[in-house]
Amino acid sequence: RMTISLTVILIETTRNISYGLPIMLTLMVAKWVGDLFNRGLYDIHIELKHWPLLEWEAHPSWEKLSAADIMQSKMEWLSPTPTVGRLVDILKRTQHSAFPVCVYTSCSQEERENDGCNGSLHNRSHLKLLGLVLRSQIVTLLKLEQFRDVTEPKLPAIIYSELTQFYPKYPDIMDITLTVSEQNCVIDVDLYMNPSPYTVSPLSPITKVFTLFRSLGLRHLIVVNNRGEVEGVITRAELQEHYINRVYQEKEDCQASLVITNTPTVIVSTPSTHSIQDLGSRIQ
Repeated sequence: RMTISLTVILIETTRNISYGLPIMLTLMVAKWVGDLFNRGLYDIHIELKHWPLLEWEAHPSWEKLSAADIMQSKMEWLSPTPTVGRLVDILKRTQHSAFPVCVYTSCSQEERENDGCNGSLHNRSHLKLLGLVLRSQIVTLLKLEQFRDVTEPKLPAIIYSELTQFYPKYPDIMDITLTVSEQNCVIDVDLYMNPSPYTVSPLSPITKVFTLFRSLGLRHLIVVNNRGEVEGVITRAELQEHYINRVYQEKEDCQASLVITNTPTVIVSTPSTHSIQDLGSRIQ
């Protein structure tokens, strides 16, 4: 499938530019014949490896779907000062590369008792978005022991060079050992979060979301309603063609079933022979 590069390689190998046009025509015909049967070898391997590689452009039929149709409404989130034990637990249970930092604008006593004010997006009522913090940043802060006791004041933020000193291979959370007392400490993630992450409305079409991911190179996009409350998160996994096609088909089937259910039933009653005879006798 690499027509241009393969042509250049063959010309450099033969050292005869006169064969350039025949080689190019041969490779173009071979590519067209191969496209009739299957996709390219690299494309097949990407699909087998489940790598979230986006297509070049969105399908026109995706205009019928919105961000709310494909977003993940259940995702872990962090408070501005979570405990070290909670951070370690989240990092070990998930493989997310970023986490939204949120706070409840109003939290009831029942939610506090059920740990609903510092948990997941299962209960998103009045969950206000403050920013976005990366997984690599959290692991680095744990490795550098940038945590404090709850009663102590905030630690000064470390500089950017220290925060990225492990780039590109950041430590694994499994390699970090902490004592029980350290797990009860807190980390001020609000000092390192991105306070203005890219967001999108739940009503935004998928084509717009796809364009944002392709043009800006995003890995995650927060879905926020008109009140600034978090509705869900979209990653590259939700923009895969097979996933969107499945969501599209489910939505089409649901709409078809609703049309069938709401179709009124017309009952036509046919008068019997006896009723017609009785009517005739009454007229006479």
